[in-house]
Amino acid sequence: MSKLRERLEREVLPLISRPSRYIGGERNVPGKDLRDVRLTFLLAFPDVYEIGMSHLGLRVLYDILNRRSEIAAERTFAPWTDMEALMREKGIPLFSLESHTPASSFDLLGFTLQYELHYSNILTMLDLAGVPLRASDRGEEDPIVLGGGPNAFNPEPVAPFFDCLVIGDGESAVLDVADHLIEARARAWSRDETLRRAARIPGIYVPALYASDGAGGVRPLDDAAPEVVCRRVEPALGIGSQPLAPIVPITEATHDRLSIEIMRGCTRGCRFCQAGMVTRPVRERPVDEIAAVIRSGIDATGYDEVSLVSLSSSDYTGLDELLMKLNEELFDRKVSISLPSLRADRFGIELADRLGRVRKAGLTFAPEAGTQRLRDVINKNETETNIIETIEAAFEAGWSRVKLYFMIGLPTETEDDVRGIAELVRRIREHARSVRRSASINVSISPFVPRPHTPFQWERQDTPEETSAKERLLRSGLRVKGVKVSTRDPEVSALEGVMARGNRRHADVIESAWRLGARFDAWTETFDATVWARAFEEADVDRHETLKARDPEEPLPWDHISGGVSKAFLLAERRRAYAGETTPDCRDDVCTDCGACPVDEGPARPMPDRVEPSAAGNDTQRFGRRTRRARDGSGDRFRVRYAKADEARFLSHLDILRAVTRALSTSGLPVAYTQGFNPHPRLSFGPSLPVGATGEAEFFDVDFTRSVEADDVLRSIGRGLPKGLVVLEARPLRSKTAVAAEAQAADYSIRNAPVLEKLGADGVRAAIERVQSTEEAEVLRGSGPKTVRPKDGILSLELVEEDPPVLRMRLGIGQKGALRPSDVLQLIEREEPDAALLATVHRTELLKDRSVGPGLEPVA
Repeated sequence: MSKLRERLEREVLPLISRPSRYIGGERNVPGKDLRDVRLTFLLAFPDVYEIGMSHLGLRVLYDILNRRSEIAAERTFAPWTDMEALMREKGIPLFSLESHTPASSFDLLGFTLQYELHYSNILTMLDLAGVPLRASDRGEEDPIVLGGGPNAFNPEPVAPFFDCLVIGDGESAVLDVADHLIEARARAWSRDETLRRAARIPGIYVPALYASDGAGGVRPLDDAAPEVVCRRVEPALGIGSQPLAPIVPITEATHDRLSIEIMRGCTRGCRFCQAGMVTRPVRERPVDEIAAVIRSGIDATGYDEVSLVSLSSSDYTGLDELLMKLNEELFDRKVSISLPSLRADRFGIELADRLGRVRKAGLTFAPEAGTQRLRDVINKNETETNIIETIEAAFEAGWSRVKLYFMIGLPTETEDDVRGIAELVRRIREHARSVRRSASINVSISPFVPRPHTPFQWERQDTPEETSAKERLLRSGLRVKGVKVSTRDPEVSALEGVMARGNRRHADVIESAWRLGARFDAWTETFDATVWARAFEEADVDRHETLKARDPEEPLPWDHISGGVSKAFLLAERRRAYAGETTPDCRDDVCTDCGACPVDEGPARPMPDRVEPSAAGNDTQRFGRRTRRARDGSGDRFRVRYAKADEARFLSHLDILRAVTRALSTSGLPVAYTQGFNPHPRLSFGPSLPVGATGEAEFFDVDFTRSVEADDVLRSIGRGLPKGLVVLEARPLRSKTAVAAEAQAADYSIRNAPVLEKLGADGVRAAIERVQSTEEAEVLRGSGPKTVRPKDGILSLELVEEDPPVLRMRLGIGQKGALRPSDVLQLIEREEPDAALLATVHRTELLKDRSVGPGLEPVA
């Protein structure tokens, strides 16, 4: 264990929310030593762990980099506000999850530019890393700061903070950058020379080599810098660009499932959609390769849901064949399939049936506009009939809820168009309830944000006041049973729009806002519009000017970045929008001459051989192998005892439940499942341990469909668990009483407790006597004050060692006012309740009522 990790566990993690975000130790992490490679690469996602670990692009780049033996890639995420405060107080730098190495020690620090409201978090992470915020202030010893992702198509608002950025597809580009850095180190190039030469790599933008031209555009300052940086495009998607054994998050991710990209690009031509423009042309992954990736991924992770990802998954030409193949292989393993992006004109009863065979994951459709006139303006080639028939098909196939996305503030929108959203939703609800009385509809309303490289990049954006008025109009029209409406903060959308079309002056705004306290602006509970208003004033930048319409004849801040489609095509589409004319999908009709084809941004790069993960639990079975025949007929219900060791002490009870469930899924054992729409293993756990505690008397009961051997259960489950969870014993269970129902008390050992060391042995004994005689008291927990009953809940409490002091306690379980070990420590020394969380708590035994005679006996 590194010294930094030791400090975190001792001084920081016990005191914060969600400490599992910062511990690492997941399944399928490559076991690389940073000292054994030529280049170290830290992938940084500027949001919390559960958001970042849901991002497929991060997982793909991590896998590709780590396949190279001379490169080691690790991960870091933005620390939540409580963690940031303690890191600053304790002098702890930003660190990687895998080895807990300071971020400043890496050669490359690569940020994902996924969302404009992440920008303040990027500065937080740079500052915590000890890396100067501005590229111009960095020295030879600082890491190269790289950016990439969808927001790199207008990099100017954050350009001063980055040494270089990847424009377009990242798979081969990051390898080119890595090879360039390896060569730079070998040849001892200076930082400036390294970056100057990096500008010659296709798709790499080096902001220091460019400056504003005074007319709103950007021009190169150096011969090494091209006038226009063309995006990188992967000409083909093969099996080599998807992880076969993805990392399994240690705590629940926002999208907690196996995600597979089935195709890239979209030619539907929605005029507001940046992704649909800059990811052209469409490239599909072959059906057999998708099935192979899923086969490997399920075996290696134990996920119970597969998400087939693309901009428009229902447009994948092999979808029917793929779903039939996957259902044949996944159904018996209770693995469901979801399509996160569906078109109303491609969804019907057959597709609904194939998606909902195991469990009915969420269905989302995006009509975007409430009237046909406005859908034609934005080139959303769907009719009201398509939309209503699609929703009916979903409810007929057994779904009880769907989600609909709409936008307000679109070009040419009128008040009738806004009312049209409410009218369309009400008609959809009527049709849905004629099929299923319990049908419910979630409606999400988002303000239109004009984005670079789209036909609407020149349009104005509604002010926050205009957006608020439209949201009120919609809410008044959607006060109907079975419809739930969610809207976005208009101030958030306005800031998003300013940063989407901003220039380098907006970097001053971002830095000012960050210094004023802006953090996690994408989160409702932490976004503060007043901070950003002050930042615009301090930087002397008029945010309202950025929201105004642009003259198509004037240069744009992103004109030096090529998104693939030509400006002539974008202008032609804009004219067709104002004429109410639609443009067909070129895959179904004639070529629209958008400029995205042919692909000439560079040759495809073969993916290197894979590096096998070193984490325990990576022995995988064949995809269809679900059961093992037992030889001794030892029963179909087992009680498993396991230990929660130091590496896992900050996992929550739900984290452990998920880990065990996935270990069972990959075990090959004949696990029994519940019935109904959401099947899950028939599994029950003993009483939960507090986060931060360890234990050697942890239990769960699991049912099997056939007889299995105890040794088989022990080995098969144990190898699928993350670090720190160790299976100790597995035995057949004849009783039907769950372990949680049996448990009446638990024994704990308490060490390294500052409150005990402060009082000394005599003070502790006096406090024990006082606490044990207390009828009722109040303690502080994460959720607030809690009333406990020490006299009833503490069955025994004694000081067993004096120097350093060690407590042994037996606490009752289940009764009203039951205590936790940290509660007892708070009662012993009440002045510093947080200090009670710093103790080392270890559960040594779980106890139940004796079947004969008084007293308790160990659960077994």
